[in-house]
Amino acid sequence: MLKEFADRNVLALKADWTSKDPQITAELAKWNRSAVPFNLLYHAGESAPIILPEILTPGIVLDALRK
Repeated sequence: MLKEFADRNVLALKADWTSKDPQITAELAKWNRSAVPFNLLYHAGESAPIILPEILTPGIVLDALRK
């Protein structure tokens, strides 16, 4: 999967909510979520992200990347 990320120039961001950061709380609320994990996949040039399920597998992520 890391090779696929590198080939597609994927930038992965991770937000640590252990300290209940208000910016993360606001972003979760924007998507009507109140807990983590919460994963979004943004494709270049697309305005709306793909909302991924809470439990991820490599296949789920790779399928979303290929859409």
